[in-house]
Amino acid sequence: MSANISFTFRVTAIEDEGRARAVVEELRELMRDESIGGQVSIGIVLERGGHVVTGGTDFPVSVSRSHLWCPEFEKSLAWYAREAAPSATCTVEWSYPDEEH
Repeated sequence: MSANISFTFRVTAIEDEGRARAVVEELRELMRDESIGGQVSIGIVLERGGHVVTGGTDFPVSVSRSHLWCPEFEKSLAWYAREAAPSATCTVEWSYPDEEH
């Protein structure tokens, strides 16, 4: 069964701007690998003197077997981010628009 899902994410504890740019590139690769590259925006913001990579779906995406996909996606997001910034910490927030009515 598939579900329409939206998500946002934050990657914090990034050492510097160069690593933040590298995290963005790694996460773009993940989104392409997941076939949602054109549906997710990713950027860098400055917060309290540090670089934070943020992103999320531009609109809900349809995911089959979301109960399995979501936890694996979170693990992959953290892995890809840590490839570029080993100290990175990732959080993901999920929403299910079809269930919010």
